[in-house]
Amino acid sequence: MTRSLSTAAACLLGIFGGAWPPSRPRPQIAYAVRLDTEHLAVVEMAIRLRNVPTSVELAMKVHPEYDAHYWRYIDSLRVEGTADDAAASVLREDSTLWRVILPGGHGVVRYRVRIQPPQAALRRAWLPYTRADGALINPPDFFLYLPDFSDAPVTVDLDIPSKWEVATALPSRGAPTRRSAPDAATLLDSPILVGALHDWSFVERGTMYHVVYWPLPAAARFDSIAFVDGIRRLTGAVLDVFRHAPSSEFYFLVQDGAVDALEHRASLTIGVPSERLARDPHASLTELAHEFFHTWNLVAIRPAGYNALSYRAPARTPGLWLGEGVTLYYADVFPRRAALADSSPTRLDHLGALLERYYGSPAILRVPPERASLAFGDSPGANSDATGGYYLQGELLGNVLDATVRTATGERRGLDDAMRALFERSRLLGDGGYTEQDLESVIDSVCGCGVEALFVAEVRGPGPIDVEPVLARLGLQLALDSVPATDSLGRARPDLRLGTDFTAPPGVVRLVVNNPATPWAVAGLRSGDELVALNGIAVGSFAELQAVLRDLHVGDHVTVEVRRDGRQMTVTVTVTGYTRPRVRFSDTPTLTPEQRARRSAWLAGR
Repeated sequence: MTRSLSTAAACLLGIFGGAWPPSRPRPQIAYAVRLDTEHLAVVEMAIRLRNVPTSVELAMKVHPEYDAHYWRYIDSLRVEGTADDAAASVLREDSTLWRVILPGGHGVVRYRVRIQPPQAALRRAWLPYTRADGALINPPDFFLYLPDFSDAPVTVDLDIPSKWEVATALPSRGAPTRRSAPDAATLLDSPILVGALHDWSFVERGTMYHVVYWPLPAAARFDSIAFVDGIRRLTGAVLDVFRHAPSSEFYFLVQDGAVDALEHRASLTIGVPSERLARDPHASLTELAHEFFHTWNLVAIRPAGYNALSYRAPARTPGLWLGEGVTLYYADVFPRRAALADSSPTRLDHLGALLERYYGSPAILRVPPERASLAFGDSPGANSDATGGYYLQGELLGNVLDATVRTATGERRGLDDAMRALFERSRLLGDGGYTEQDLESVIDSVCGCGVEALFVAEVRGPGPIDVEPVLARLGLQLALDSVPATDSLGRARPDLRLGTDFTAPPGVVRLVVNNPATPWAVAGLRSGDELVALNGIAVGSFAELQAVLRDLHVGDHVTVEVRRDGRQMTVTVTVTGYTRPRVRFSDTPTLTPEQRARRSAWLAGR
């Protein structure tokens, strides 16, 4: 982003240095949100300001991973109620930055947020959404904040239908529709769910947990007792690691008719369709475990600079392999510890599947976890490091680090202890996050084992990630070979390993071809090619691509029309079968009773 300041504004910032003079009254910032069920596509916003400079910045926070670019949908921004409304003005200085002139240092800034309809039948649970019986307010998309006064407390008044309930981690101030936050960062990390809600609660280790469900009008009925009990047991398993939550209250904001999820400091938003819960009240526990663990690992324990309050493009971080990948490791472990996971697939089955994906992904094998983390958000066509492999690599590294710590400490400590030490470090230091050197230092302090060589070879280096420490302590050995990929009837599967670039704009499908052994690569297709049509069928979305691919069989010939470097070209692909890696585990010849006991505990997630 580029940014320009008027001479007068620059002088003001120079005078105050970005801080408010101690002799002046502190700024007063009060937000008002109005939702009208007659006009669901528009939310009216107001910010009442007092004791602020006559020239002040307003900004929209940018999230490092889940940013909806809602600055595109703000309009009618205006000022009223100042000492001289004729002199009041709003100047847009950048996509996410405005400068407001407030004669007298007070006034009301008003604007509208236009809610965008979902892009698919099942909407993403963290995106803004309104309907006649409620709404999800994702604060960064609604609340413009004052960068120079981000530490000032704020209030929020919600003008909503009287029958609607309010669920948010923001504490109430005298009424459910009046909320407050100690600073902008807390406000912007506290989603607000309003509407016809169901609410259950329980207390665990001193924190009150609220499970709030927003059903569709025609929601399927499910066993809510089993659903909430599953979340309670899952919460207990996570707290066995960290001992306590970062907050005194926590909200699970669960929404029917939605998918996806997002973590926050004292809440999470997640989509869990009621028809899934009707079939199995524990259907989404793995995803819930993932997002709940993020409350610690990625929110409290975060890479340096990650998710800092800013309206600028976020800084890159090499730590997503820990923040996302190790969180996946725990998302598999916690349901097992809480005795909520089915015995099939077993934890060993899960590890085998991870390794088969890993060895079957040349791009992931080629790019180290730190480099893959740093490439987040980039187009694979422009940056070959953008593999997304840090998820899979991080989950494998979670297994390896746990085994490394346990072996070094004679089974007295494990990865749980390292994560708890990282959490306590974040609480005590309250700093801007950890560096990779900090991470190594904390793990070393837990196990005294010196993990520098592991980090050099497998985190910063190309690996491959070696799971031998995991297998050795469990008395297992691994055999790796290749077999033809077949379906459940033993028929050869067609090689449909063709990806798409998620950074492409809507209506554009850019191919990702990162495995040179596929027939798509052999025929000459490249990452970055813009797909036009398959067999004469126009393709403008991933779903349309999948629909065509599903009808292909081994031996079919596919005419692929693409645009490359501004010119259209046609490639003919002959669909073939393919081989896949196969991982098999067996007992070592010297399996001991101690190893067998460790394996039994490991299979249960312990």
